[in-house]
Amino acid sequence: MANILLRSPYFVTITTGSHLSAQMALTIDGALRYTILKNATSNRTVFEISSLARDYFTANYGGSDGSSFDTVSIAYVITTFTAVDGGGTGTIQSTVNHTGFYGYSMFWDSANSDIDPDDAALTNTGGTNKIYLPDNTASFVYAMASGTATRYAVSTSASSVSASTITYSVERVCSAKYTPIQMRFINKNGMPQDHYFFLKNVESVNTKSEQFKRNIFVQSTSSYGLQDHQMQTFNKTGKKRFTLNTNYLVEAYNEVIQDIMLSEYVWIYINTFTHNDNTSLKWHPVNVVTSSLTKKTSVNDKLTQYTLEVEDANDVINNIV
Repeated sequence: MANILLRSPYFVTITTGSHLSAQMALTIDGALRYTILKNATSNRTVFEISSLARDYFTANYGGSDGSSFDTVSIAYVITTFTAVDGGGTGTIQSTVNHTGFYGYSMFWDSANSDIDPDDAALTNTGGTNKIYLPDNTASFVYAMASGTATRYAVSTSASSVSASTITYSVERVCSAKYTPIQMRFINKNGMPQDHYFFLKNVESVNTKSEQFKRNIFVQSTSSYGLQDHQMQTFNKTGKKRFTLNTNYLVEAYNEVIQDIMLSEYVWIYINTFTHNDNTSLKWHPVNVVTSSLTKKTSVNDKLTQYTLEVEDANDVINNIV
């Protein structure tokens, strides 16, 4: 069994001394989803399963305390055949089970890199084992414990937390001028992770629309209304955009910012106005608009601080149909 990363390819190879074709019966989340038949090349057949299994991942921001996350259960059985196209005598191989995490491996990790059950750190800190939190704020980290992804709570006053075989240090940041913005994202290990933006944040609204030219001439009066719109706007929508600034970070946190930019699922927790002018904190699904990153170093930049732009993943106007 392997903990595979669904955003990167995962190859299953069957090699025998004589088979000419092979069939994979792929079960995902308990249901048979695919039956794939391929002819062999030199008695060797290769299947790729991540791209098939990732379609069954359900994004989950983790709840208020980050205590939940989604994985994909994967099982497959391969049958080899002595003739092409599934002909001849079939031999059924043993069932193999995997767990799919919505993460990714790096190009330099080579093929079929997965999450080792003995790898402790699942929260990405750029290898520093340090997290930044506001004063009097609880949080969480994830680590692999006995082969299971496990959540470890960080109390409001903790300066460190033991998680499996590692210890995360907690650096408390006092933000007297700005209200810290909490971001949550699915990191490269497929786990929910929080990151706070402590410095200046700006909210803006971008709108777009279409127009057409109306005929406002009134036949019966041979006139037109001076208050009528000749150029009529329609399908007008708007999205909110947020400019967020980190505090000063250790240089290795370049990797965390990169991870946020590469994440496909990001949320921010921010004050939100409703139609009735009520205000409350809500989780906003957002997309990271910033598309390039110049990594900062102590040699080149002295201090490491980043600005990211994110945009609501929905229109301001409710147009869900």
